[in-house]
Amino acid sequence: MNTSRTRTLRTISARRVALTVALAVSAAACSDGGGGSADPTAAAETTVGAAETTAAPETSAAAPDTSVTAPDTTEAVAPDTAPAVLGELDDLDEDGSFDERCGTADLGGGLVVETLCNTALVPTPEGGVQPLPGSLLLLPTPARWEDLADVDAVVKVATRPDGSRVVIYVLGSDTLFDSGSAAVRSTAQPPLAAVVASIAARFPGQPISVRGAADSVGDPAANQTLSEQRAASVAAQLTALGLPASSITSVGLGELVPVAAETNPDGSVSEIGRQVNRRVEIVVG
Repeated sequence: MNTSRTRTLRTISARRVALTVALAVSAAACSDGGGGSADPTAAAETTVGAAETTAAPETSAAAPDTSVTAPDTTEAVAPDTAPAVLGELDDLDEDGSFDERCGTADLGGGLVVETLCNTALVPTPEGGVQPLPGSLLLLPTPARWEDLADVDAVVKVATRPDGSRVVIYVLGSDTLFDSGSAAVRSTAQPPLAAVVASIAARFPGQPISVRGAADSVGDPAANQTLSEQRAASVAAQLTALGLPASSITSVGLGELVPVAAETNPDGSVSEIGRQVNRRVEIVVG
């Protein structure tokens, strides 16, 4: 009886051991399968790979151009302000350049002109004439024009301070009028016609001012009136000979703008001086 019971107990113990071993083996198998916890090293590598394959957003912005352009300090070349030589009246000394100006002269009646530096261009006065300082007698005279070769007239040229050209045809009153008269002589028609032709050919469309002047003999007021009347008479003749009336004005200077001395150095009367002062100027330009 005791032997049989002992065998039975041994059998039960052996079975329990076997069951325990079987459970342990099963648990181990479960641990080795895919259902366990993930390998932390592999997970870390996977995370890094994913981070490396993900494109990081572009966060860098283009830096603004802060460079400053240096100002151009190159000195500008000044334009050539010297007037170009336009013709014979701009180069009276024939040196190939524009005649230089060194001052001005007030010819009265609002006419101011420039004077030349080259004193060699100042004409020699006719015998006995003493030109007054700053008078038109000291302005240069171009070579005599063929269209005025037979005309008792003198041509003077100058420029105003603004550079505009002035040409002055000067005729003696004794050629144009009888003493004390403002009526143009019939014998004055040829010289006036020649002057008109010269102006029309050389200076078409230019404004014209006729200026009458007297000597100092007689009453100043009467001389003023006579100079105005003579200027108006010549202006009318210029219009009758073909120049447009709209371009012509006239003014009397009286005895206020003499061009020559009426007294000689010895104190005597200069008849030639008085004659030169009795004149009509036809100013063109």
